Amino acid sequence: MNIRITHIDIYTEQEIIRDGSLLLSDGVIASVCRTSEETADATRVINGTGLSVVPGYIDAHCHGGGGYDCNQGTEEALVKMRTFYGRHGVTTLYPTLAADLLPALEQGLQAVRSVMRQNQAGETEIAGCHLEGPFLNKVYKGSQAEDAILPMTDDHLRFYETYSDVIRRTTIAPEVGHNLDYFPALRAMNIQLSVGHSCAEYNEVLAAIEAGATSVTHLYNAMSQTKKTGSFRIGGVVEAALTQDALYAEIICDGYHLPNELIQIAYRCKGVGRLSVCSDASRAAGVVTHGDTIHSCGETYVVENGVVMNSTRTSLASSITPVDKMVRHLIFNVGLPAIDVVRMTSGTTAKMMGIFDRKGSIAVGKDADINIVDAQFNVVKTFCKGVPVGGE
Repeated sequence: MNIRITHIDIYTEQEIIRDGSLLLSDGVIASVCRTSEETADATRVINGTGLSVVPGYIDAHCHGGGGYDCNQGTEEALVKMRTFYGRHGVTTLYPTLAADLLPALEQGLQAVRSVMRQNQAGETEIAGCHLEGPFLNKVYKGSQAEDAILPMTDDHLRFYETYSDVIRRTTIAPEVGHNLDYFPALRAMNIQLSVGHSCAEYNEVLAAIEAGATSVTHLYNAMSQTKKTGSFRIGGVVEAALTQDALYAEIICDGYHLPNELIQIAYRCKGVGRLSVCSDASRAAGVVTHGDTIHSCGETYVVENGVVMNSTRTSLASSITPVDKMVRHLIFNVGLPAIDVVRMTSGTTAKMMGIFDRKGSIAVGKDADINIVDAQFNVVKTFCKGVPVGGE
């Protein structure tokens, strides 16, 4: 079926096409033009007057939502996550495993592998897994399970090899043990390497870049920054992320993890092409707002004032905010240009994850993953590979 959406503002990578026309055919974008220039027929026409179309959102760091999370290690949990985020405009999702014992991680990865094989049009695509740990630094563990954190060994490299078809991104602290030595082998598996939960000094991050690191995980959160050594100050992961063009910076923009001024600094330093918005959401997203506790990886967390914290309330754990709500926060509260925010939630993340050839922008030949949004950027309708999410 061909679907043409007319009289709609189209957010491309380069510009906003006013009164545009978009043709979806056989799962891909077949044409992008002004409504006055359209020529091809369509079996269904949608009048988009007063609306806009943006690329489907891509979330490369998401632990859970709708009452379920990836660490449950079941297909059911992942299917529920996929359904929940499909209702929030996420067309590509990387379910994220937090640090856990290896048997539990294997169970989670096997579930992701199985659900990846079930991907179909009209549903959020599960594109692989983000393994956030367990090869982290305990000093910056945040709310990760400390007992599960350990340095990487040859046995763990074989673990990655076994699941190299599933693990598309991993967060590692390069300064711990021999973790850095394994970076080249992991990159050879086409796994994106992200520095996070790390005490690394500036020069250690540079070494990680040289070894294959391409991003940092949740900028500002659970990472080193400027410190004084003797009479002198040295930078940490934060400063390396802000100054090194080789690194993408992933950032949580829920209005709780970071104040607006830190988001503004990141935006000015990195630019739209290197800043990727993620939810880092927990299973509480969409079901809990205040006062309840949740359990994951043997740990207990509390939800208060719009965010998840550890049981002692000394550390933020994750968000309860899907990316579509972060889009609205960035535009209407932080004050960033809408066209840039759209890129930070789609194209930039697609480039970071190596899938920009088929996703992340509205361009002819790419997957027809799109969101129709209103003037307040509420998601009105989502299409995954040209098929409406949730049916007609």
